[in-house]
Amino acid sequence: MNPTKSTLYKYCFFLILSFILIGCLSGTRPHVRLSPKLDKGLYQITPLPLTVGIYIEPTLRNYVQEVPLKQDEAGTPYYVFPNFIFPIGETLSSKIGEMSRIVFKKAIFIDSLQNKEFLNKEALDGVLAVSLKNSEIELHMDVSVWRAIGQHNLSITASFLDPKLHKIWESEIIVEGKGFDFVSSKVEHEWWMTTGPNFAPAVDEAIQILIYELAQKLITSKEILDYAHREKL
Repeated sequence: MNPTKSTLYKYCFFLILSFILIGCLSGTRPHVRLSPKLDKGLYQITPLPLTVGIYIEPTLRNYVQEVPLKQDEAGTPYYVFPNFIFPIGETLSSKIGEMSRIVFKKAIFIDSLQNKEFLNKEALDGVLAVSLKNSEIELHMDVSVWRAIGQHNLSITASFLDPKLHKIWESEIIVEGKGFDFVSSKVEHEWWMTTGPNFAPAVDEAIQILIYELAQKLITSKEILDYAHREKL
């Protein structure tokens, strides 16, 4: 390797490590990077023949959750980390949009249900409105077996409305996601000491399951199917 490049790589590594350490010492931490996937089964769905506005309530859209780490051993904590911060609202809203473009013929994000002129202009067949009901995240570390466990209980309320905002269908969806992170080497142990375990999988799983269940409820709802049939007669 070119000595200059080697020196540059080392400099970048120590610079990044310094930022991480400064963040930990200052009590701040970057948001946990979430990357849930859509269930492959969604791509087999035949879209409903509807043009639908997707309204994510602001409380959900902007929801960020800060969660402390619990350690399963009594006494002085073995690790001390700043709270983990999960940008749940942004990620969940994005996945609801992706799912909606699969489930419906056309899906358009809308910022407000009060702008009737905009709703009429888009010639919508209906509106899917989604709100956050509950989000509980627990983060545990069991140092006796070098294991970290994340658990996410997540629930939403979803409603399908006609263009005049009369309710056609409503359902509550409750899911649970779990994730594990194990230390299997000295390098991983040292990484834990500076950044903490990876708790993203628990939240990713909860979002993935929730999106799949929401899609299944939408395409199997008798109320929505009857409504779509009447609209397209």
